Amino acid sequence: MKVLRNLGGLLVLLAVLAGAVYADDVSGRWGVGAFMNYNVPTFGFRNWYSSASKFGMAFAYVPSQRMSVEVEYHRSHFAHGSLESRTFVWAAGDKKPHTSPDARSDMKINSLLANGIIHLGKKIPSFQASSFSPYLIVGGGFYRYKHNVSGMLWPAQKDALVIPLPGYTDQQFALGINAGFGVEAFIMNNVAVDLRGRYNFVVGQLRSMENWGLKETFPLMLFDMGAGLKFYFGKK
Repeated sequence: MKVLRNLGGLLVLLAVLAGAVYADDVSGRWGVGAFMNYNVPTFGFRNWYSSASKFGMAFAYVPSQRMSVEVEYHRSHFAHGSLESRTFVWAAGDKKPHTSPDARSDMKINSLLANGIIHLGKKIPSFQASSFSPYLIVGGGFYRYKHNVSGMLWPAQKDALVIPLPGYTDQQFALGINAGFGVEAFIMNNVAVDLRGRYNFVVGQLRSMENWGLKETFPLMLFDMGAGLKFYFGKK
């Protein structure tokens, strides 16, 4: 909680400073947007799951042309994890690799984040059609994940492979941070396409499944890239 409070305080301070230093005729605008992203696990997390779609929405406040403050919610669902097709060696039986025919593995991630968007160079947004602006985005907040595993066969049984391990669910609220780059391109006055790519670092873990070649994974790291459509309102 202390980390989140410090992050929130930093974003508020940046917004106040940006408004004080770069006060202009676009300050005071606010916007809403919907996003669709491609979410890709990296490092140890990619051994568990491949990519997944990520959907969400964001609310933005514009204190100046140089900076926006954004609150976003996103949800993604990783289905059919690698456990469903991974093999284990039946050491107490025929010493051969086997799969678990009824194996199921999936993971849902919901995130609620606060971000600072800092526009770079001379291309600051004018909110006019055909204008565009690259930006740096930095933020953090809560990631809630729920990981479900069931139907895995017990590797130590002797007579026949018929006994499954108890299924389990790991779920946690975890803190995380993200950083990346993007560009906001206005296709109409006050309507923008927002393209961005970010790296996410989540202070969470997945328990090991070593008989299937999966070690405990900590932290969880993901790269997401995608597009959003944003509508701005307020001060002209």
